[in-house]
This record gives sequence, C-alpha cells and structure tokens, in this order.
Amino acid sequence: MRKFLILVKKEIQELLTPQMLVPLVAVVLVFVFIGKIMGNETAKIQAPQPVAVVDLDNSSLSQTLIETLGKNNISVDRYSNKATSQVIKEAKQKNEKAVLVIPSGFESGIKNFIPQKVEVYTILSNFSFLGSRASQSVVVALAATNQLISSQLISQVAPNANQVALKQPVLTNDFVIVGERQANVNPAVVSNFISSQTTFIPIILFLVIVFASQLIATSIASEKENKTLETLLSSPVSRKAVVAAKLVGAGLVSLLTAVVYLFGMRYYITGLTGSATSSAMDEATKTAVAQLGLTFGAFDYVLLGLTLFLGILAALSIAIILGSFAEDTKAAQGLIAPLMALVLIPYFLTLFLDISTLSPVLRWFVYAIPFSHPFLAAPNILLHQYTNVWYGILYLVVFFVVAVFIAAKIFSSDKIFTLKLKFGKKKGSI
Repeated sequence: MRKFLILVKKEIQELLTPQMLVPLVAVVLVFVFIGKIMGNETAKIQAPQPVAVVDLDNSSLSQTLIETLGKNNISVDRYSNKATSQVIKEAKQKNEKAVLVIPSGFESGIKNFIPQKVEVYTILSNFSFLGSRASQSVVVALAATNQLISSQLISQVAPNANQVALKQPVLTNDFVIVGERQANVNPAVVSNFISSQTTFIPIILFLVIVFASQLIATSIASEKENKTLETLLSSPVSRKAVVAAKLVGAGLVSLLTAVVYLFGMRYYITGLTGSATSSAMDEATKTAVAQLGLTFGAFDYVLLGLTLFLGILAALSIAIILGSFAEDTKAAQGLIAPLMALVLIPYFLTLFLDISTLSPVLRWFVYAIPFSHPFLAAPNILLHQYTNVWYGILYLVVFFVVAVFIAAKIFSSDKIFTLKLKFGKKKGSI
C-alpha cells in the first residue's frame, strides 16, 4: 500500500506542473474577470435606460404613456417640435438606445376606438445580449400602456363590467408535479430554475474530461518518448498498481480542476445573471421549488460528486489506453479525438433533448456511452429518479474496471514500449 501511495504521489507531482497550473489559474482568473465585468454591465442595464420620445400629440394620453415609460425602468428624453430624423441623430450622439414617436391624433384616435401606431426606432450599436435590453424595456412599457389604456376604455364603455373577464376570459391555474409532489406554480418558472442550476454542470464536466484526457495521454506518451516508462515499469511494483496509481493521481488532479472550473464558471454565471435571477426568484417561487423538492441535499451532492468523479475516471481509463498507442506527445493529441467524439455526443443530446423520448435503439446507444450518466445525474437527482443515478454509477464502475483491466494487460506486456499507431505514409512509400 505504501508503494502504491508513493506512486500516486509521484503521478500527482508530475501532473501538477507549472505548465498545467498556470493555464488553469489563468482560465479561472479570466472567468472571474469576465464575471466581474458582466456583473458591472448588468448593474448598468438594471438602471433606467435612456430613450428619446417625440411627442407629436401633446395630449393627456400621450403624457400617460410617457409616465408609464418612466415607471418601467426608462429614462425619458422628451422632444415635441423636432423632426424624427433630427431626434434620431441626437439620440445616437447621446448613446440613447431607442426613439419612440407618438403620432399626432394619438389621443383622439384611441378615444374613438381606432388603434394607434407608435413608431419605435431601435438603435443597434452592437449585437450583444445586454445591448438589446433597452428596446426590450420599451416593449414592456408599451405592453403596460396597452393594459392601462384598455382598462380606461373598458371603464368608459362598460363601467360595471369585470375588466379581467373581458381582457382575459380564460385563466389558468398551473400545477407542477415532480414524482409524488406537486406545487401551484408556472412550469416555465420551474424550468428556468432547473436550467439555471444544471446547465453549467455539463459544461464543466466537458471541459474537465477534455483537459484530463489530454493530460494523462500526453503524460504516458512523454514517458515513452523520454524512456522513463521503462524505468518505472522495471521497479518492484506490479504494473497493475502502476496503472491504478496513474488513474487515481490523474483523477484527483482532475477533481481539483473540476472544483476550480466550477468556482470560476459559477462566478461568471452569477455576474451575468445574478441580479436578474434573484429578482425573478420571488418568495412564491422559492416556496414552490421547496415543495417540489427541487433542491440538492448533502446526500445529493455526494451522489452527484461520485457520478462526476466516476465519469472522469472512465474518461481517464480510455485515455490511458489510447495514450499507450502514442509514439510521442504530438501523436497523443490526435489519438484523443475518438474520446472527444464520445463526450460530445451525450453532451449535446442530453443538453437539448429528453433522452427518454428517443427511439429504443438510439436511447440505449446513448446510455452505452459512459459520459451520458454524469450529464444526466443532476436532472435525475432533482427529479428524484435515484434508481437511474444508481444504475449509472454501477455502469460507470463496471466500465472503469473493464477499461483498467485492458490497460493493465497492455502495461503487463512489453508491447507497451513498441505499441503505436501511424496515420501517415510509411517511409519510402510513394
């Protein structure tokens, strides 16, 4: 056991090199930096957005519209006697995001039940997600104005009528059922919450698997290239122990990488959607989420962590086999390509599709790929489908044991020193 721990320590020391740690820290710092910038920009967007308004009607109803804009996170820059083209030119200079033109006859037309069109000029200076928030605020404000004016018109025509019944004669009372639990909540709210909690996990796992697989395959190729593998395998330790030590060492380093990436990505996502998410998550939604049990407990985190760790070990076991065929570190990068394909397939399918709705053949094909189970673990835990999680863990363990057995067979043979794949032409061939 002591010799095995020494081997594990050796592998960790060889993997945790400045060449590996510096890019890792740099990536996290980039995430933190971007998250901080996005957080600051999101805070700016939450402030009142400047919009130019050309009021050609100058009526009480147009004033109501302008006041409604002000109540919906819009800072109004009002014009009355200028041409629209001139206002647009000035709005560009002031970095205002939109120009709203209220036509002449606006109030009289509405009072005569004639729909009125207001002109909205959206000034696009970029195509970023945050850059479109101002025009979205105008749309929200106009919708609120429509509600307000329609209520006034209904009061004039039918003062004793139920306005809600006239505007929306069919109402819905939404319930969401998860397992044996149910809550009175809009399903879209629950879906958005689940997405915010689980979307970044596949991204992190994908990055870690790619990183860890390249790491261990390159490590083995480097040992073959530098002739240090011969010295290691000639030491008084079983070759199975050498394989296990490489996997455990790389697994621990990968787990550390996953935690670091998780921290960085969480900071980035919080900076991007922090204020918007917190405002949308009202007390009623929190209560409904708790009633449905859509939260992670301590055991759930352990189960999720175990699944992710086994998924990483499965990737490493494949990478160590592929790395055995590498003649040098350059060749190792190309040999990892099949593994990347195996990761990409379940990554995209589980991210965009419901696997249970696929055809049986395609569904079992996805389940046969070991990396599907870590990607599906978080949704299954939130949906209390623990049986699927345990089956996934069992499959990952079996897959890992079989892969380690194959790797041990390769390392137990002297072919490990000569094993290689060549994709180019042989020397001397035409």
